[in-house]
Amino acid sequence: MRGLSLLLVLLLGAVACGGEEKGDIVAFCELAEDGVGMRPAEGEEGLAQLDALEVAAPPDIHDAATTVANASREIDEIEDLRELFRRAFDLEEAVAQARQEIRTYTQHHCL
Repeated sequence: MRGLSLLLVLLLGAVACGGEEKGDIVAFCELAEDGVGMRPAEGEEGLAQLDALEVAAPPDIHDAATTVANASREIDEIEDLRELFRRAFDLEEAVAQARQEIRTYTQHHCL
């Protein structure tokens, strides 16, 4: 659990330093392989893990990570209009598709 807290701090620091454009494949893979994003977030820790998954996501999987994270966010926390539409009209389908994309991505890009 301590390792996860350290990982979250490092990821949030990377965002502050402009590291969000590239993502962090190692951190993303670790989070995804731990099952982050594959189930609804529970509590603040779960939300923090989803935030970390989204921050760590490389560009080619970032949209899927955002969709999964937004499914657990309050509606007023979602800024992207496409994500708001998904939340309002096809959340279950969008999240199921995003989770499948994350699974496929980890199978092909994570060791």
